[in-house]
This record gives sequence, structure tokens and C-alpha cells, in this order.
Amino acid sequence: MKKITFIIVTLFLLSSIHAQDSEQKAKEILTKISAETNTYKNMTFNFTLGIKSSDINETQNGDATISGDKFYYQTNDRKVISDGESVWTYMKEDNECYIDDINDLSDGLNPSEIMTIWEDNFKVNFLDESTTNNETIQRIKLFPIDVKNSKYHTVILKVNEAKKQIKSATIKTKDGMTLLFKIKDLASNNEIDQSAFKWNANAFPGVEEIDNR
Repeated sequence: MKKITFIIVTLFLLSSIHAQDSEQKAKEILTKISAETNTYKNMTFNFTLGIKSSDINETQNGDATISGDKFYYQTNDRKVISDGESVWTYMKEDNECYIDDINDLSDGLNPSEIMTIWEDNFKVNFLDESTTNNETIQRIKLFPIDVKNSKYHTVILKVNEAKKQIKSATIKTKDGMTLLFKIKDLASNNEIDQSAFKWNANAFPGVEEIDNR
């Protein structure tokens, strides 16, 4: 009986040590990415967004620009602009623009949030590492600390080790939706007209504005 108890305790300790090592490694990787990202004045990239739920299965292509907490992006059916306080979502087919406070964008895509999502109320674990075509990719799993108030269930990041950049994020929400956000052609510190982060109704003749603020 003592021998069995000793084995159980040993296995528990080894499991605990492994979990601590996994968490520490993930934190070290993400700290490097945060440091690299903080050197960027801005970022531009193309992306693919896959959306799956019980009644949705679609893929959208788009491009995005981020400057601090400001961003804009466009996909097949919409253009989204934010100055860091408000968000303008222009729906092309309906020629309508919805205006919301940034804090009310609970279900919308915020590319600036994705690029540093781990920095806000997440536990992290290193999963694995693989190399293909001389590119080393590390996978890290995120779990919300405040499970009750988080919209996320889990997030799995794929990280380019050499570039210290996010390659993709698989986001599972608590309402059963899965988002696969793939980033490509990322460039930084370009010259960007700051007026791009403000809605210009004159560029969209006849648009109907719906202000929810």
C-alpha cells in the first residue's frame, strides 16, 4: 500500500512539474512576441477568417491595418474602422454603417486584440513545436482566468519562432463558435494616413448610419 501511495504521489509531482514547465515556456515565448510587437508603430497584413458554428460555415479573406489601439480591416462583405473609441462597421450589400462603442464590440473581430490576446486574463500552456520547410512553429493554448465573464472557451496560437509573430489563432467561444484567423504577409512601420481610422460618410454615398452608442 505504501508503494502504491508513493507511486501516486510521484506521478502527481511529475505532472505538476511538467505543467509548471509548460506554463513557463509559453510565457517566455509570448513575452518575446509582446516585446517584438511593441517595437512596431503599426502593422499591416492579409488574413483568412474561417467561421464555423451550428448554422455557419464560411471563409472570408481580408486585409487589416493596426496602429496602437486603432485599426481598420475589410473582408468580402464589410469594412470596419476604429479610432480606439468607436467602431464603424459598414455592410457593403445593405449600404449601412453601424456605429458602436469599442467596449460593446463583444462579438466582432478586433485584430489588434488578437495580436496580443494573451496579455489580458489568460492562463497559458505550451503544447508542441514542429518544423516544416525550415519554419519552426510553436503551439500555445490559452484558457481564460475569469471563465464566467469571458467570451472565450479556449484559444490556440501558432507562433513563428524566428519572426516572433503570431501565424494563426483558433478561437473557440462559449456559444459554440470556432474562428480560425490566419495571418500572412505581415509588414510593420509603414507610413499610414491616420485619417484612415475615422469613418468618412462622404466616401459612401447614400449610406444609412445606425448609431448604437
